[in-house]
Amino acid sequence: MHAGTGRHFASRIAAFALFCAALPLSGCGENGPEPDPDDAVEANIIIEDEHNYQSQSSLSIPTVETASATDLDICWTDAVDDLQCHELDPPADLDNVALLRFLHLSEEEVEERLTAGQLAQSEVDGYLEFNTDHESTCAKLSSMSFFGTAIDIEEEYVESSDHTYMLLFAEGTTPGVGARTMTFVRPTSDSTNTTVTAPTGCGLLDFTADLSSAEPLGVPAAGPWVIDWRNVTRDGQGNPVVFENIDGVLLGFYEGMTAADLEAEIFDLELLATSLWEIELTGGRTADLAKAKERGSRDPFPGFERDEEGLWVLGLMCKTCQNPAPVVLSALQPSDEDQ
Repeated sequence: MHAGTGRHFASRIAAFALFCAALPLSGCGENGPEPDPDDAVEANIIIEDEHNYQSQSSLSIPTVETASATDLDICWTDAVDDLQCHELDPPADLDNVALLRFLHLSEEEVEERLTAGQLAQSEVDGYLEFNTDHESTCAKLSSMSFFGTAIDIEEEYVESSDHTYMLLFAEGTTPGVGARTMTFVRPTSDSTNTTVTAPTGCGLLDFTADLSSAEPLGVPAAGPWVIDWRNVTRDGQGNPVVFENIDGVLLGFYEGMTAADLEAEIFDLELLATSLWEIELTGGRTADLAKAKERGSRDPFPGFERDEEGLWVLGLMCKTCQNPAPVVLSALQPSDEDQ
């Protein structure tokens, strides 16, 4: 049996953190949990940069020109698949439609920053949302609000050289989580268009991962399994690691698969796993895999001894990052020898 049926990793790759802003202006903090300064547990599995995967991603978000200062009709009827090319039932699966406004960024710059997870809080100065009723697949722009506060469309959605607007269609109602598809909208005085149709998500996101080239991380088959990642300096996209943002450990076994097999279906990292175990973190730079619990059953991690051949993978996760792909993703090499 594969572990779980949801779009866990797949949704997080596409859930670029489009949050913390309001139309009127608002902001939110960027700090994650503070690391424990007294990591007292002695680790025997040390993760280094050479153990980490490398990834590349890019977004190609379409643009719809519309009339300026006009109440638009926004529809998601045609959003029949998501960014990972998984099928969608638009009325049932999409819970939230959000309008985001970016300050002093072109559409190309927004794509680049979202892809790299380097969008600054100061560059996002607007957020509106509409929670769907799971019956209709259309809504008016005027039905959106900043968490219940109505807006003046003639003042807020206008042609501007300083602002870029984007509509985000998501599963779930937490801002920045569960993105399924998106489109830029560009108000212009030359347009009379008042309708925006959400695109299918398939094809908007290109994400590739290289796990095969990373050095496998040796682990003792019989334990102990205390991991330490304080020596990792870069995440999978080459950005400096912000240790306090790492909020979980993911451990997976993939029966009959190789690292190359998983690379080819990286969107389904969590869907393809034969078994998954997890640890929630609130700080620190070490973790004991003996404390990992199996997703679903909550059974403790039993160890690396298995009769089946396959691939073991360890991920350090960040659910709230702008690009919540794994910070670290390493292939494991269990051995009977002491580490």
